Amino acid sequence: MTGIVMAGIGTGTLISAPVASWLISIYDWHVSYLILGGVLLVVIILAAQFLRYDPTQIGQRPYGENKGTEQWLKLRSEGLSLMEAVYTRQFWVVFVMFLCTAYSRLTVMVHIAPHATDLGISAATAASILATIGIMDVVGRIVLGSAADRIGNRQVFIIGFALMSASFLWLVPATEVWMLYLFAVVFGFAHAGAGASMSPLVAWLFGLRSHGLIFGVANIGLTIGGAIGPLLAGYIFDVTGSYQLSFFICAALCIVGLILTVLLAPIRGERG
Repeated sequence: MTGIVMAGIGTGTLISAPVASWLISIYDWHVSYLILGGVLLVVIILAAQFLRYDPTQIGQRPYGENKGTEQWLKLRSEGLSLMEAVYTRQFWVVFVMFLCTAYSRLTVMVHIAPHATDLGISAATAASILATIGIMDVVGRIVLGSAADRIGNRQVFIIGFALMSASFLWLVPATEVWMLYLFAVVFGFAHAGAGASMSPLVAWLFGLRSHGLIFGVANIGLTIGGAIGPLLAGYIFDVTGSYQLSFFICAALCIVGLILTVLLAPIRGERG
């Protein structure tokens, strides 16, 4: 379910790249971003009106209610508080895993198109490479999100980091269009699986008692990685005239994430 819902991220990537390219061809990028921002503001506000916190508002029952009130309350009360979670090794392992994931994704999303055009590839083809990542993002979230229900979210993270590491090592020497498309396919699929498993992984480790708060604080790692990655990659390009070192750093961080995920263990027993 999480994978299907989060497939919207990949769909947005698929749609936004060609739309942004089309707008920029008509207006400059300043006006194009104002248009995109305005459309997003309206769409998000309108879509939010359809959300309901209480299932009874739409004639539905809360999940687990048919199991009995006592069991439902027990499910909601299981797990750690935020303060208990942050004093565990697992919390900081997850924090760094999220940082590595966001660093690699945002570096790619910001710099893969400029990297392609620097190789002599047309802007239209560079945009389609970015759109390919969006397509595979949708596929990966659904396929690997479904797989997570059978093999576990930690295992899906392991698969994701392993494939992302390999894709970046492939990208470093890649100079042909087909090589960049292959990178987009593998990276988009792998990263999507990790993205779909983030929230369930946090729930598996820390329970549901403070899931929203713990997940939100852990996502600060995403914010930090997403902020540093594109900035550092741009600085490295300005200094070296190449993205190779930046892609090596992404590969190294994905390997770090892979090792941390392999070593990650539940705090006290399995949580379903």
